[in-house]
Amino acid sequence: MGPARLRIDQLLLDTGNPRIGEASSQHDALQKVLDDQEEKLFELAQHITTEGMSPIDRLLVLREKKGSDRFVALEGNRRVAALKVLANPAVLTGLKLKAPLQKRLEELAKDFDKKTVEPIDCYEAISREAGAPWIHLRHTGENEGRGVVDWSGHAAARFRGTDPGLQALEFVKTYGNLTETQKESIGNTFPITTLDRLLSTPDVRKRLGVEVKNRKLYSALPPEELIKPLRRVVLDLAQKTVRVGRLMKKAQQIDYVDGFGRSEKPNLSKRAAVRAVESIKASEFQSKPARAKDRRKPDPSERKVIVARSAKINVTDNKAAEIAKELRRLKVDEFPHAIAVLLRVFLELSVDHYMDAHKLPLYFVDPKGGNKRDKSLKSKTSEVIGHLVSNGGIAKKDLFGVERAISDAKSPLHIDLLHAYLHNRFVTPKPRELLGAWNDAQRFMEGIWP
Repeated sequence: MGPARLRIDQLLLDTGNPRIGEASSQHDALQKVLDDQEEKLFELAQHITTEGMSPIDRLLVLREKKGSDRFVALEGNRRVAALKVLANPAVLTGLKLKAPLQKRLEELAKDFDKKTVEPIDCYEAISREAGAPWIHLRHTGENEGRGVVDWSGHAAARFRGTDPGLQALEFVKTYGNLTETQKESIGNTFPITTLDRLLSTPDVRKRLGVEVKNRKLYSALPPEELIKPLRRVVLDLAQKTVRVGRLMKKAQQIDYVDGFGRSEKPNLSKRAAVRAVESIKASEFQSKPARAKDRRKPDPSERKVIVARSAKINVTDNKAAEIAKELRRLKVDEFPHAIAVLLRVFLELSVDHYMDAHKLPLYFVDPKGGNKRDKSLKSKTSEVIGHLVSNGGIAKKDLFGVERAISDAKSPLHIDLLHAYLHNRFVTPKPRELLGAWNDAQRFMEGIWP
């Protein structure tokens, strides 16, 4: 009895959990939790994936039977259900749930690493009866002070005021000239902890032009320079252009910020007096942020097709031109599977065309047998990048996006992920990922098809 540290596979759902009533099996219990929670379970699973398990809430468990190493969750069944799905999304097989919800849970599971939560802090009760008073206290309100007493509105406001991420978010929402669609994407589920994580990294703060002192966000930049990188970060997180799981480590965070375009990076040479970001007023902007109008120029971040209008590509190969035409017409929200395959084919046809036109060999001689073998797409793309930098007058940093994408197993431009799209029923291309892949590759494509 007492504290216990357990693995996910040691945990069982409570088939007598009051939240769901009686269940006939673990499979039935999971179905009933899903029926009861639906979107709430996804939000919990997403939070666990990005933030881990709460350090202030242990699971209350009961040994399944004498001598067993498995434990029933008397308290924490939602967490156990989320962990089971994240650790093995195959448990959803045969269950009835909305297809979009299942797809998002399966996608989320790809970013989950059991090592980030195991071993899980639990407390073993001597019996179900011994645990009952604590469970009752946990779920029935303040109980005259014996239970959890909620914060007042003022207390909550004081706490939020100490959060640099919220200060950055409010700055962007106020002065970022956001469209209605962009405002809606921020909503109530914005991953504020990820924004805080970015702002807690000194090298990231340096690049963004901000400082944090006593949990307050400061900057010496003019407002029009400060808004540029913060707006990019907020919209990327809100619209899931960048996965929060890919911003966990310092190196990942720095690579992400270094990948910003010129218009999204602040001019750090314009530093002046340091002041709190929350004290900045609209009158400080050299040009006031324009109000969003009903009739406005199309926002590049809201495009419906994968190839941006700004892409200056003159495709001269017949087959590649036909594919480019389809990529300019197919709506990414409606045809993500077709676009994922076409994008990969277009990349290879473009690379092969360039290498052929510039007399770069498409094959290599195997030193063991002396046979000719086709070069891999990654190898060919790297060669073309090198040639464009050396002979095409393109800066290497402008091709960093595509160079990283072909090496990133989570990028739609990576060959292994393409195979997964074709052959793995649990892997589905996301529109935002596909749009991001084109953004990474556009300058590269412009160099190939000038």
